[in-house]
Amino acid sequence: MKKTMIDETVRFTVSVDLTHHPMSNVKAKSKNQYYLALEYFVKEKATDEYSISRLEQYREKFLCKNIIAEKDSNIENIVRAVINSNQSRKKRYRYWLMCDIALILVDDSLIEQVSEEMQRFMTKRQWKQFGILLQALKGDDKADYKSIVFAEKLVQQFRINYNFSKEPIQRYIVTANMSAGKSTLINALIGKTLTRTSQEVCTGNKCYLYNKPFEDNCVHLKNDTYTINASSDDLTNISWEYELNVASFFRGVNEIKYRLCIIDTPGVNSAINRNHGRISRDALKNEQYEKVLYILNANKLGTDDEIAHLKWITENVQKDKVIFIINKLDDFNVVDDNISMSLSRVKNDLVMLGFENPVICPISAYFALLIKMKSYGDKLTDDELDEYLLYTKKFSKSAYDLSKYYDGIHIESGDDEVLKMSKRCGLYGLEKILFGGTI
Repeated sequence: MKKTMIDETVRFTVSVDLTHHPMSNVKAKSKNQYYLALEYFVKEKATDEYSISRLEQYREKFLCKNIIAEKDSNIENIVRAVINSNQSRKKRYRYWLMCDIALILVDDSLIEQVSEEMQRFMTKRQWKQFGILLQALKGDDKADYKSIVFAEKLVQQFRINYNFSKEPIQRYIVTANMSAGKSTLINALIGKTLTRTSQEVCTGNKCYLYNKPFEDNCVHLKNDTYTINASSDDLTNISWEYELNVASFFRGVNEIKYRLCIIDTPGVNSAINRNHGRISRDALKNEQYEKVLYILNANKLGTDDEIAHLKWITENVQKDKVIFIINKLDDFNVVDDNISMSLSRVKNDLVMLGFENPVICPISAYFALLIKMKSYGDKLTDDELDEYLLYTKKFSKSAYDLSKYYDGIHIESGDDEVLKMSKRCGLYGLEKILFGGTI
């Protein structure tokens, strides 16, 4: 059978939630047979790292530890037992199996090929009834969903992924000097700590971070190894000899309805590894992207390193593609610092460098991350909870209200604490510009 090349990025970002899979509570023998049938059809069409990892996810879910030894000589009988049964419950297996195959393969052509191969294991009557599921997977409104309600949740998962895969992908590349809070800002936009944040050199190569259509509590990681269920240790112990690809659900203040890719680059002024600046500049010149997110540290504005990188940007990047993000405004003290005057100075400096009408977005990225973590039910440490309360008090003061620097963003009387603080710390306005509005 012919194997087809599939868009790797699309499959890398598929969400699959097996938490309440209908095969979870059947007997071990039936689980084994079901898994073997799944493996049989998937491996005939795709043997890439993604497919193998996804099959392993199903195998672990179904606790298939002792797979039938004679599967190679007996596989067609096993497949027939899964697909051809007319027992009241077991006849549902073929429907669930098709949904799982579709979730793994995603590709229209491959799904159609598998359905045709499954047909030879069915009677004409079974095949006619099976056609309702194929209609539903294609999103046909005429499909009689009532007759396949037992497969509704799996069909829905597939359709969400399929529709998501057809959306255009928006690509943002992030650049900054070291200690600007680049990793913290990326984590704040994603709503999770996926990138390392510290004073050390955090990023040593390009890192592509993709969003997924819905939360399945799995992080996909491709580095020197490949996994679709990466742990925090996996994300910490990556090898910077290789480019890094990560996929996870992005927690937006508002729903993010299209595909995103955030391209993280190393700090351009690393004194430890000069190669990092070359990697970043090469990415800014050669990657495809809609916007550059240039992050400035509010406490280190106007340094020689900053001016040097800004000048390089003016000479090598389209000026209208650049969004300037002023971070770490939570460090300001209203007695000694003036946010409004600092932003005015930044704007004047940028105009002098050739940015005619620069887009400037002030933010406290760390507070933004804490807001999302708390609102999504993540357990904060005692220190994080103390800092959340401190920043909530701080940004409740008018002097720290960053919403006034974003057009059309106002604090409404009905805003709850999360929404109000998201607006005040600059998160809501920035996400509106990036994900839900125009510049």
